[in-house]
Formats: sequence, structure tokens, C-alpha cells
Amino acid sequence: MDYNSLSGIDKCAILFQVLGEPLAVSFFAGLPKDQLRAIRVRSAELSGQIPTAIKKRVLDDYNFNLLQDQYRKSKPDSIKLFEFLDELTAEEIFYLLSTEKPTIAALAIDQVSNDKRIAFIDKLDAQTKNNIILELGNLNDIPLEMVVNIARDLEEKAAHIPASKEFSRGGGKKMADILNNMDEEEASAYLTQVQTSDPDLYSDIKKYYLTFNDLINMSEDIASDFWTNPDIDIDVFAVSVKGLDEEKTNSIIDIMPKKKQAMYQAIEKPMPKNEVMEARRKLVDLAQQMINSGDIKIEDIIGGSEQEMID
Repeated sequence: MDYNSLSGIDKCAILFQVLGEPLAVSFFAGLPKDQLRAIRVRSAELSGQIPTAIKKRVLDDYNFNLLQDQYRKSKPDSIKLFEFLDELTAEEIFYLLSTEKPTIAALAIDQVSNDKRIAFIDKLDAQTKNNIILELGNLNDIPLEMVVNIARDLEEKAAHIPASKEFSRGGGKKMADILNNMDEEEASAYLTQVQTSDPDLYSDIKKYYLTFNDLINMSEDIASDFWTNPDIDIDVFAVSVKGLDEEKTNSIIDIMPKKKQAMYQAIEKPMPKNEVMEARRKLVDLAQQMINSGDIKIEDIIGGSEQEMID
């Protein structure tokens, strides 16, 4: 069966098979009853004869035509498809488009202001810049369906821009807030990448971001202020130091009140990693509460910690 030989009624009949009659009828509600009846009859005649590839092409063509109709009615000006880009800063646009294919990046930056377009291009390496500039001259070759799909895909991605979006508005503090809501290992991996790629940003984040590693490496005077806090649960502490060097653990225990020292029991059995991470998070949260209340300063805590995170 050749797709190009199918008549209009054949394609409608195939849609009836693919979509099912109740759904298909709703799409052809404006047709006269005699035409609907003819489509039903033709659908029955073609039953079992239509290859899957033909069915897929008929459905794709129908979706494309439907998309075009909706587009013409709701999007008379194609630039409105990319209206969401107007709300993004230059940093956010770079974050969104720098890893996209040259065709997609070129189409998107063609929709933004000249200032944002230049800012984006200036940040690219020479080869990528050249590829995107060349694509800017061939945008008329992109079919409408692809333009619509690209716009929708980018709009969805833009709605989920993570740290870059926050950083452009609030610097290291905003990024620290995001990291504080991540799993400690995930946050540590992300922070390591930032440390390598942007040392200045890393330093800014560390002004606000606290880790368990910071707590166990505090200077002696600050450690005394924290580890004597009566709100520290000794059982939570025991879980948090699972896998920690025994000498380091003992040095912390020595700071604690005598009563808690007596209550402490090292956990010998294996512990699920997520339970250890959760216990550490509770202690970090307690330290953050003390910082917020002014009992200690984060600068004093992180001043003594330059070591890598403990696995």
C-alpha cells in the first residue's frame, strides 16, 4: 500500500482505526452524518490491511495539520512562541542554550534582544560561535513543526533552570540555599565542580554553605561552643560519625559534657549510607540554627575546614 495513493476518506478511515471510533468521531464532529457513515464503512473495509508505518504517517500528518491550525489561531506572530526567553537574563539564556545544537541555539537567540544575543555569542568558544552564526543564515529552512517543537522543548527546560537561574539573582547565598536542600553527596559533587570551574563562586558559596565536614574540623574554641549544645542527640551523633576516623571521633567526644560521653556507644554494625547522611544533616541543621540565632558565626566554623568530604 502506497501512502501517496490514499484518498482523503482512506486517511480518515485509518484515523478511525488508530484513535478508536469514539475519539475519532469527536475530532470529526463537524462532518455530515453521511460522511461519517462512509468513513465507518471504509474503516471496516480496510481493517487488518494497513501497515503500521502507514498508520503512523497518517497520524503524524493529522497531528501536524492540527498543530498548524492551532498555531495560526493562537500564534499569529511566530516570535510569540519564544516569549518566555524575554523573561530570562543573559546568564540564564547562556545556561539554557550553550549545550544545544547550533540550529536550536541560533533559532532561539534570533528571538531575543540584540544585547542578549551578543552577550550569548561572546561567551562561546570560537568553533561553536562560528557554527551558530552560520546557522543564523539558514533559519528559513526550518519547518514550522520543528520551530514549534523547539520552542516548547526550550520553554520546558527554561522552567527548570536550576542553580544558574538562582545565582544570577542572588549569588552564592542563593546557591548555598539550593545545596542545603540537596543530598550531601550530591551537593558535594556539585560544589567540587564549581570549585574547579569557578573558584570565586566557590568562595562565595562557602560563606553560606555548611557541611558535616566543616563541623568535624572546627577550631577548638568554636568546636566547644557547638559540641556542648544540649540539643545534640548522642544517638544521632553516633550514627553521624560512622566511618569517621576514630581519633577524630574521640576528639569530639572529649569536648562533650561528661554525661553524654558516658552515654556514647560506637556503632559497630554496618549502617545504611542514607541513615548516616541523614544523621549528619541533622547536626548541620542544628549548627545552622545556632548561626541564625547568632550563637556562632559561619565564618568561624568554616575557617578550620579545608578537607574533602568524607565518603
